[in-house]
Amino acid sequence: MTCKVIVQKNTFSESLAIVGRAVGSHSHLPILSNILLSKDEDHLRLSATDLTVGVTVWMDANLDGDLGLTLPAKTLTDVINSLIDPEVVFSVNGKPEASLKCGTYKGIVKGIDASEFPTIPEYPGTNGVSMDASMFKEMIQKVAFAASMDDTRPVLTGVLMSMDGKSVSMVGTDGFRLAICKAILPEPFAKKQLIIPASALKEVMRILNATKTARITLVLPTNGSQVVFRCENVQIVSQLIEGKFPDYQVILPKGHKTRTFVNTSELLKACKQAGIIAREGSNVVRFHLYPGPEQTGKVKLLAESAETGASEIELAATVEGLELEIAFNVKFMQDALEAISSKDVVIETNAYNTPAIIRPVGEQEGYRCILMPMHIDGK
Repeated sequence: MTCKVIVQKNTFSESLAIVGRAVGSHSHLPILSNILLSKDEDHLRLSATDLTVGVTVWMDANLDGDLGLTLPAKTLTDVINSLIDPEVVFSVNGKPEASLKCGTYKGIVKGIDASEFPTIPEYPGTNGVSMDASMFKEMIQKVAFAASMDDTRPVLTGVLMSMDGKSVSMVGTDGFRLAICKAILPEPFAKKQLIIPASALKEVMRILNATKTARITLVLPTNGSQVVFRCENVQIVSQLIEGKFPDYQVILPKGHKTRTFVNTSELLKACKQAGIIAREGSNVVRFHLYPGPEQTGKVKLLAESAETGASEIELAATVEGLELEIAFNVKFMQDALEAISSKDVVIETNAYNTPAIIRPVGEQEGYRCILMPMHIDGK
């Protein structure tokens, strides 16, 4: 199999960056450290996989002959990024290696035969549901952080995506916090629930940022074990997680005894400041909520550590209802606030030992983050 390929260096570099994050790091399977280069009609097709997520990019190229080989992702990417001239020529002459030329540069990158590379199926985006890319990206950003990093409970490392008619929701939880985001689809979709690895959704979000595409199409293959995302010239295939997602509805607070309105950026800044002391003490920060007359009040953040010291930060706020002291993992509170874009945030609480709701002002259903409180000594 021989082939001569001419590509634009910048386009090649951008495409390698997109597929590169899907490259596996399995030392016992060297082929997963490689990118598959193949000819697809008049396009150069680049593919990478870690066996959970597979990413394929189609890019414009001038191809003369048939192409099919894999090259080490890091070596190929580093070489291409080091080149200066706008056009790269590489040729293959039957061996699992490519000869590269670019300006004054000549080199050979050795690879592995393409027959050893796992198959990444290709799915047309014509039979899926099309969504606004910015909406989908925002949903991922608001929930994926809450998914667990602990593989001992695989189902919690995923995000529950539910579709029913024109309604779509995403839910992520690690057992200590829960993030829910809901949106409206442009067209009805059959009732369906999927558990998608949070890591795969983060890759989708990264690719949407890189491609700046306006639409993304979700395709559900008939085998039921995968989900496919298509946007412009990129396809992401992810395995689904099998299992039963926890019934999160049972922990959602039905009401509140204290409601606090506070500036989002000010509270986020205070959490970061309190976190400096709290990080040596399991990230525990006490939130003292003080109601005041005629929609006034204050929030006091208290952090203490035997090793590093103590801090106290006071913020103006509107606090309605009962005075309350409740402790949170300040890192979890920070994550929730960073997912909120509104000027002000609402914190709805009941007691020091029951879950609290954090949400943007004006959004009862669109986005909510539920935090389990941490134990306060003496209570």
